[in-house]
Amino acid sequence: MNKIKMVITDLDGTFLNNEEIVSQRNIQAIKKLKESGILFGFATGRPICSVENLIPKWQMDGMVDFIIGLNGGHIKDYRLQKEERYFQIDGDIIKDIIKHFHDMPVNFGIYDENYLAVLKDDYLAQRLAKSDDIPYQVVDFEELLKHQQSKLIVICDPKDMPTIVKHGQLFSHPAVKSLQAGKIEYEYMHPKLSKSHGINMLCTWHQIEIENICAFGDADNDADMIHDVGIGIAMENASPLTKSYAKAITLDNQNDGVAEYIEKFILGEEK
Repeated sequence: MNKIKMVITDLDGTFLNNEEIVSQRNIQAIKKLKESGILFGFATGRPICSVENLIPKWQMDGMVDFIIGLNGGHIKDYRLQKEERYFQIDGDIIKDIIKHFHDMPVNFGIYDENYLAVLKDDYLAQRLAKSDDIPYQVVDFEELLKHQQSKLIVICDPKDMPTIVKHGQLFSHPAVKSLQAGKIEYEYMHPKLSKSHGINMLCTWHQIEIENICAFGDADNDADMIHDVGIGIAMENASPLTKSYAKAITLDNQNDGVAEYIEKFILGEEK
């Protein structure tokens, strides 16, 4: 196995269980990683402000070296005191996407600084904001979309997601790509935006080869990083695409799959 110098994990469906809680076993595994001198951080579609709010609640203060937020659009490194934003999309394109979903049972969200900007107040806005642990606010999208944005979130009920994915894939524009990012989130973003982009930036900043990185993920927006890093690990509950790129499959997120792999194959512990 390559010498691991950095471990990166997705959050939802990977490091978090289905109740969006970090298990004590996962926490203890990360503590041991840190004691071994291995860098640790998150790569997520969530905004960094959401993760920063949740880290103390997860009892992980001082354990996170960096966060790749917004699927690679925002990177914050706490060790190096460095922060960068990348690849935003034009407001006019977002307007066209919103029109594409006219009369469908969805809401729309855009992360704006420290809150979730939404088109209307409904249970979908409330559910996403609660999950992210950030406030939401109904805003004037005409005003908001005068500026470029990191991504557009199409928020829907889980039962409607198959229909939303199918319809969403019919919208085609060379300046955006789309994918399902969570149980209630279908997202549009810049085609160059990816978690792998964020990882490559961290490699440059820390002078680490990507072959020396281990990453964990489950959804399609994790597939690129699982493919590109030295050791890409898919959860048992991962999508077929992400599993197809993985070097190995670990237990699902309900059974501490991240800790299971770290303990056995990075720290060398056997139960």
